[in-house]
Amino acid sequence: MAKKVGIGIIGLGWAGCEHLKHLAADPRVTAVAVCDVNEARAREVAAQYNVPGVYTEVKDIVNDPAVDAVAIGTPNFAHAPAAIEALNAGVHVICEKPPALNAAEAKAAAAAAKKNNCVLMYALCMRYGADAHYVRGLVDKGELGEVYYGKCAYVRRSGIPIGAGGWFIDKSRSGGGALIDIGVHALDVTWYMMGSPKPVAVSGAAFRKFEKAVPKKYTFDVDDASFGFVKFDNGAVLYIEATWAIHLPGESYFAIAGTKAGVKLNPLTVFKDDKGTAVDIAPHPPGRDGFDEEDKHFIDCILKKKTPISSAEEGVQLMQMLDAIYESSQTGREVVIK
Repeated sequence: MAKKVGIGIIGLGWAGCEHLKHLAADPRVTAVAVCDVNEARAREVAAQYNVPGVYTEVKDIVNDPAVDAVAIGTPNFAHAPAAIEALNAGVHVICEKPPALNAAEAKAAAAAAKKNNCVLMYALCMRYGADAHYVRGLVDKGELGEVYYGKCAYVRRSGIPIGAGGWFIDKSRSGGGALIDIGVHALDVTWYMMGSPKPVAVSGAAFRKFEKAVPKKYTFDVDDASFGFVKFDNGAVLYIEATWAIHLPGESYFAIAGTKAGVKLNPLTVFKDDKGTAVDIAPHPPGRDGFDEEDKHFIDCILKKKTPISSAEEGVQLMQMLDAIYESSQTGREVVIK
């Protein structure tokens, strides 16, 4: 049997522990190390999963000779620095969303991956779920025709996250608010279902209207609601809504339209014409756990030298779209992505 991939986990909050749970269950993997700034937490998780290596510094875990790859589940501000340090040590990386605080950081991480011939993959779990996987298959086979429109939303009526020390609402540590936190999922999965066309121009507006909902001791300088409109190089367009707080019902939707048919998620429905009659079809693709599938795909990419579905390059483009929505809001103008 080939040598197992030695996995380390950086950041032991919910996301990091989910990666550990799924990766440790993969027969191709051995969980060899964990890392968290809270040493007691690191030792607790290590004991639970019988992991030998316990660290509090990224530089130490990525230089452990038993570590071939790491999963990064830290707060946003540590994503790119941890990924770059790992990649420069020759260690493969799967990193939680968002890819970075901004596109510049994502580009630096992508360059490090290329320079060191390592896999850099982003954990955008909605891409790997059953419904999105099914829809992308329809698009790739041409069954929707020319896909020219997408719309998506993650609308939370009330629920501004604070995070440890208020990092979620501090732009220097989060990169942004509702858009970069939950809007990133809506934007990414809808863009992916459309075939991941290249973004070329973006308009947007970001708002902060619920400051009174946040304790005064915290810095709150991010958006609690953002809205964006993206144009792609193939002529297609996409509209996104993302809110942590708004006086409207909470909802989530992800939909795309093509010249032959359209599709929406939640529940999965295909809209098309059958001999001039409008019909709605409810497919039932085989169940898939998006989190589990993305971790399996990461190991596949390492062992088979494959480019990830959620690649370093698409991570850059995703951050460019998010950055451009914020920039457009500040300038009042459309932002061109080169």
